Amino acid sequence: MTAYILVYCLVAIPAIFYWRRTQPAAWIAAGMILVIFVGLRHEVGGDWSGYILLTERINGMPPLEAARMMEPMYSLLTWLSAQLGWGVYGVNLLGAAIFVFGLFSYCAKQPNRWLALAAAMPFLVIVAVMSANRQGIAIGIVMYAMSQWERLGIARRAAWILLAALFHVSALLLLVLAVADIKMSRLKKILLLAFLGVASLWLLSKSEGAWERYTTVYVEQSHGAYSPGAVFHLLLNLVPAGIMLAFRKRWSRLVRDWHLLQQLCILAFALLAFSPFMTVAVSRMSLYLFPISITFIAYLPQVMREGPGRALARIGCAVGLGAVLVAWLALSNTAFTYFPYQNALFLRSSELDLPK
Repeated sequence: MTAYILVYCLVAIPAIFYWRRTQPAAWIAAGMILVIFVGLRHEVGGDWSGYILLTERINGMPPLEAARMMEPMYSLLTWLSAQLGWGVYGVNLLGAAIFVFGLFSYCAKQPNRWLALAAAMPFLVIVAVMSANRQGIAIGIVMYAMSQWERLGIARRAAWILLAALFHVSALLLLVLAVADIKMSRLKKILLLAFLGVASLWLLSKSEGAWERYTTVYVEQSHGAYSPGAVFHLLLNLVPAGIMLAFRKRWSRLVRDWHLLQQLCILAFALLAFSPFMTVAVSRMSLYLFPISITFIAYLPQVMREGPGRALARIGCAVGLGAVLVAWLALSNTAFTYFPYQNALFLRSSELDLPK
């Protein structure tokens, strides 16, 4: 548990003490550390065995055949990494770099970039992305697009989302955010949103089915444990979404990209309706909602009056987020897959899971 607490403190301490300063060198250093920490992990996360098996099956295939196994861009990256002899570590490292770039781009737009990053650390970074390689890349692409959302037109927003979907098809659900701003009659827009939602859920179920067929080890150890956490995963963003919608007038004055954030909040409540009977889909899709909690935590001290209250709010947020991380690592029924933390940089080549 020590490694995870230390990497969280790397972010939480600046969030408390240095929130007004840009400190580009420290920000870049933190990003590089996270890329190495996440990207070069060894036998960490519930999906590790599944990705090893996927890499072994893709290795040696013609590239076009490999691209048909899973989402095409992720499959091709896995194939290339295997051909170069890097195995799962190469695609993980590149995937971590894409994710961290997108996450840092979004956090840098917040009033306290370090506190925003701290909000993402416990669940999004450590729990989710250190296991879900494919979706981590998609999340990074989506978060970069969201950091530029107001500057992008509808077509470019959709293009970024479609690019993310080439790594994990669940990103297609976010097309509803682009469609929501199209000028058309209300009935046509509702029908189009409904179609996109149903199509996204169907394609996600097909993708998960392919994952099960090609990574049988994953099915044996994970399906029964991962799905029931759907409501908890959703609540991480649903609670702040409810607070911000309940006090819409105040939050709309605070948050610069309120239009996008409000749409994400509404989407969170829409997913709640599906959580009782589509747990895997809701778990996957809820990860794209983390801009809600990131923004909420980053702006929370601004709700307080100028003075000691804001400092106490930063401390409270940092300590509370750390407590969430410790509680998950100590109590979750899947936390055992994160122990012990090992990094490929500190292992001999004979100890690594490289292609044969």
